[in-house]
Amino acid sequence: MEKPILYCDCDGVILNTIEIAFKIMKKNEIDINNRLVVDEYFKKSIDWNELFEHTTPINDSINTLRKLKESDYFQDVIILTKLSGGYDEERLKRNLFQNQVPNIKVITLQYGLAKSLVVPVKNNILVDDEIGNCISWLKEGGMALLFSIDKTDYANNVINDLCEIVNTNGYKKMIKTRYF
Repeated sequence: MEKPILYCDCDGVILNTIEIAFKIMKKNEIDINNRLVVDEYFKKSIDWNELFEHTTPINDSINTLRKLKESDYFQDVIILTKLSGGYDEERLKRNLFQNQVPNIKVITLQYGLAKSLVVPVKNNILVDDEIGNCISWLKEGGMALLFSIDKTDYANNVINDLCEIVNTNGYKKMIKTRYF
């Protein structure tokens, strides 16, 4: 059997863009408790250049992506990210990864589309900080790891660092099933 493809979400998993965006919104007195206002701000008002100027990797994720890409654990490692903004957001993300992680693919999709409808899911892995994305991935026959900056729970496939992917029970089961 083929090795799984690893799909990693960007915002909130690889980069702290969400944290920085909310700091910028607070500074601009945007009501961060109103989901509609926040969504509208992301679509029309946020300065993506300012956001990326202050964005940093979460838990050395850029270096970890390089290592995972070079490892023999996966058939491929791909960034799978939703876009809530427009061209600037996509350009900045693509440029960042192109410069930092050579030969990594970046697949972008519009906010609101299910990731599980865009790429092959069956027997592949998604790391995402949105539980809804993880649930839909699991329903389609993939393996999902919920990313949480606050906690790691290997038994329930919750990680807070990309380098911990290979320690999760689900990944170990998948490897055993396929390779041993």
